[in-house]
Amino acid sequence: MEECKEEQLDYESEKMEILRLAQSKRNIISLNMDLEKDMQRIDEANQELLLQIQEKESEIQRLENEVTQIRDAVEDEEWEKENCATMEREKALQEVEEETARLERKNETLVHSITELQRKLTRKSRKKNKHEEGDQDETSEDSTFKLQQLEASCADQEKELVKKYQETLRKIEEELETRFLEREVSKVLSMDSVRKDCNSQNNEYNSIRKRAALFSKRVFRYLFFT
Repeated sequence: MEECKEEQLDYESEKMEILRLAQSKRNIISLNMDLEKDMQRIDEANQELLLQIQEKESEIQRLENEVTQIRDAVEDEEWEKENCATMEREKALQEVEEETARLERKNETLVHSITELQRKLTRKSRKKNKHEEGDQDETSEDSTFKLQQLEASCADQEKELVKKYQETLRKIEEELETRFLEREVSKVLSMDSVRKDCNSQNNEYNSIRKRAALFSKRVFRYLFFT
């Protein structure tokens, strides 16, 4: 009798164990299905994040190419401006040199005229006799006055030449300084704009990577700790 009871208890115990194992198996199968679904969602989310990351990397590469193109364009523009400025300076200096040469030729002509006039006056003074001393004195006074006028004209022309030369140099220096400042300001503004775009893209790229990492951590925490 006791053996029958023990067998009955063993049977019931085995039956309960079988039922428990069957339930555990069903739970495991259900968990595996849920896990497969979760892994599929994770894969899809990762694919989407990878696609976004690739897009951002492409955008960053495009911006870097634009930065290079802008820098090259700025350098070409600066070279062109510098070349134009050099040509203008050379042209202005050439004009000053031509004006200087013209005034020097004119000055040489005036000096030659003065020398010739002095030579004629000396020759006449030797030929004049004492009876013509009065007339000679008057002529000498007129010649001296003309000589003084010529000398004053030469001095005025020299002053005007120096003044014009200094004014031209001052304008050239001011123009060079202005163009240099404009070039530096343009360079700073263009580089600042590109830098802001790059920083914005980098921040967005880092934000996507952080969200992807956080999402993966949450999913794995859910799978392994629930």
